[in-house]
Amino acid sequence: MIKTLQKRFIFSAMLAISILLIVLLGAINVGNILLSDRQSRQMANMLLNEELRVQPPREERPRDFFKLPMDANTKMSAIYFTVQVGADNTIFGVNTERIADISDEDAESLCMQAMEQNKSEGKIQNFLFRSAENQRDGSLIFLFLDTTVQQRTILRVAFFSLTAGILCFAAMLLLVILISKKAIRPIAENIERQKQFVTDAGHEIKTPLAIILANAEAMELYEGENKWLKNIREQTVRLNGLMQNLLALAKADENQNVMRMEDLSFSSEISEALEIFSEPMRLKELKLSTQIEQDLFLRADREQIRRLLSVLLDNAVKYSPPKGEILITCKCDGKKIDFTVKNQCENLPDCPAEKLFDRFYRSDLARARETGGYGIGLSIAKTIVESLGGTIHAAYFPPNQIAFTATFPQSAKKSAN
Repeated sequence: MIKTLQKRFIFSAMLAISILLIVLLGAINVGNILLSDRQSRQMANMLLNEELRVQPPREERPRDFFKLPMDANTKMSAIYFTVQVGADNTIFGVNTERIADISDEDAESLCMQAMEQNKSEGKIQNFLFRSAENQRDGSLIFLFLDTTVQQRTILRVAFFSLTAGILCFAAMLLLVILISKKAIRPIAENIERQKQFVTDAGHEIKTPLAIILANAEAMELYEGENKWLKNIREQTVRLNGLMQNLLALAKADENQNVMRMEDLSFSSEISEALEIFSEPMRLKELKLSTQIEQDLFLRADREQIRRLLSVLLDNAVKYSPPKGEILITCKCDGKKIDFTVKNQCENLPDCPAEKLFDRFYRSDLARARETGGYGIGLSIAKTIVESLGGTIHAAYFPPNQIAFTATFPQSAKKSAN
């Protein structure tokens, strides 16, 4: 139990930490990308205005931390080139003095690509380009700003943030593992105390119940049967059944390590369980249909599997109307075994199907008392299936059918039973 709670605590804590890291690092990198793009556009605007002589060069202090200072130092740090294009789309001026690895021919080729985009602003390779009309002669001036440095900065920030995120995740995982056992210990101890109380109380109740039942039967022998003695006997039997189910539920909650696991024939276990329930089915005149594949093996505790089959078949027999139908299917789908018990019922429960697995939950109390139900059986079934590494779910089918399907991993070993 402690290990199970510890794993759930670690998973939940690390899931929350992972979401926090993803959001935090994602926000940092997205913000860095947007800021770099904004600054590149500001730089391109400033340089283009300088080329157009829109305003005389002047120094300007940034108004905020994220805005580039529009001064001579900023201009000197820029790597760019310009191309002038005439009214007839002919290139007549190229200036590549501020960039080392671009020739005039390369500059003209990039300008032609920019002209084909028919945009005043855009990106080509590692260059951010902007164009504007020169009011003095009507020509177009294309300015190409090299953003290689900005892109490398973005990649560096992404790399370091990812590395920092992985290291933080590893450190937090180690920390959570170290504190998890201590954090969940009070809860685990409380659960263990509850389970121990149920087990101890169940064993203590067994003797008084046996005495009450024996005395009731003795009084019947001496005084004859009457309604009071009949009620005492019936309620004692019912209370004894409830106690047995509580003990079974407590036992099913125990760790899987105490189970005696073996490779057993699930097909054979189903057939034997159907033989046991053949008489109750006959008394209610139920029609049984089976579709069971042979030689289906799974690794499980034999006693737990038999209890699981007993719970599901008993549930189907109890809640099926007289002359109703029960369908049992068991098939292998890849590496999984699907076992389904589907039966008719007088009325479908007025609750979500998965609610039926809650402990002590009964959608129809009057009907449950008539059939002798305690609201524990399906919870026991769920506990057994999950302890074996499987899953179980319920589903409704119109007009009045309900199905319970348990899925198990198939055992690779197929030995004789």
